Amino acid sequence: MKFYHYCLIIILSSSCTTNFGVINTDPVNDTTIAAGEQLTAAAYLLDGGREMGYPNLYLFQPMVQYVSGTYGMRAGGKYVRDEFYNGLMWSNYYGKCIKQLADLLKQHQDDSTQVNYVAAARILKVYIFSLLTDAYGDIPYSQAGLAYYDKIYTPVYDKQEDIYKDFFVELEAAIQQFDDRKPVILNDIVYNGNLTKWKRMARSLQLRLAIRLSAADPSLAQIQAAAAFAGGVMQSNNDNFVMIHEDYSYPDLRGNGYAQALQEEAAYKYTIGTTTFVNYLKAENDPRLGLFFVNTDSITNYLPIQPGLYWWEYWSDFVGENGEIVGQANKYCHINAPFYQQGGSWLHLGYAEVELLLAEAAVRGWIGEDANIHYQSGLRAAMHQLEMYPGMTPLSGAAIDSFVGTHTLPSNAIAAISMQKWVALFPNGYEAFANQRRTGYPELNPIVDIDGESETGGHQPKRLFYPATEATSNPVHYQEAIDRLGGSNDWMIPVWWNK
Repeated sequence: MKFYHYCLIIILSSSCTTNFGVINTDPVNDTTIAAGEQLTAAAYLLDGGREMGYPNLYLFQPMVQYVSGTYGMRAGGKYVRDEFYNGLMWSNYYGKCIKQLADLLKQHQDDSTQVNYVAAARILKVYIFSLLTDAYGDIPYSQAGLAYYDKIYTPVYDKQEDIYKDFFVELEAAIQQFDDRKPVILNDIVYNGNLTKWKRMARSLQLRLAIRLSAADPSLAQIQAAAAFAGGVMQSNNDNFVMIHEDYSYPDLRGNGYAQALQEEAAYKYTIGTTTFVNYLKAENDPRLGLFFVNTDSITNYLPIQPGLYWWEYWSDFVGENGEIVGQANKYCHINAPFYQQGGSWLHLGYAEVELLLAEAAVRGWIGEDANIHYQSGLRAAMHQLEMYPGMTPLSGAAIDSFVGTHTLPSNAIAAISMQKWVALFPNGYEAFANQRRTGYPELNPIVDIDGESETGGHQPKRLFYPATEATSNPVHYQEAIDRLGGSNDWMIPVWWNK
């Protein structure tokens, strides 16, 4: 894949800030940039570069108890406020991605030859805003990115309920806007100009967002889930919303951001599977355990770490039943090499997740489908999707058939679906954190906080806190959002849909 087509965009976008007065300046410096280049840049910058790997590795993955071990994971694993990690989504998504898309839409919204670019940009914009609002709650939405055109330098914080309702309007309008009689999308690193796949991705995103409202607005959730399914969601892993990368180290943005974060100071050696995650995989006889993590010796059997612990705490060697000793530094299982390859792809939304969402919709009676068929299809797709990682050993057909065959939906179907979605989403902590808050699954284990660092008493936060710079760069609307939280920038207050 060649990336030189949009190097200019990356350079223009590489300087970010949480200050909306800076974010909303002229994004093109009086120079028109091709729509395809801006669409590509916005998509690529979602997960390219180490700074976009940090929130996942140090906040979201520890929060859902996938991993623990490194010092940076204190932010999400022990619940210690960290302004830098906490603000990266905000500064990067607003300062890079939304800025590009808002300009693209303003420049080309009335150009009939660019309708496919505009439609794709609207879908991508919904996706990015969904990540932001799910993480922070009420956010600048309707006025975001419009300072250059509309002179709005301090955008209002829209309520999450209103944002979600507009998501569905935007997705439907974008799907209907696609026109295969118009010029195709060039330089499209998402779907290579395939409009059918763009539509399926939009419907799949619609389904994800619909299911998110299962407790907050069940009626709207049912309507939108049924509409998404009827409209045509992803049909196989070939429809996955995947971003590809090249093997470049930081600060080159072409490298996979999550992998770059894992490569920094060999953090992968101390990114250890937690007892919550590893023990569940063991209990389910899940063959993916050996694909997710590396067992460092012949006797520890994928020894996990308790949530919240640093790798050096509880310092002791491991002694096997046969008396063999494994040193402290090597006793825990750590993340497998394919996940920290900088040329590896990043999965934003996939067919496996879609099938598990359909299983839940069927259980709830929102679509007239066999829930177990979708559940098992989701399990099978989740096992195959791991083949996208460089150097990953594919599971055998027999191993997949055996696992799927022994996993049918039990009476507590929502719990089973949610737990398997948690596994299928790894290493995507962004979506796993959102789904865990909605469903309560997995049920988190108490964290181990030896030095009493937790700022929440060991209770999982319900959102990210707003960046501190918002209090000075957008004080009026920031305060309005804070007032809706009860008067303080409290990360223990649930977002609207988290009922």
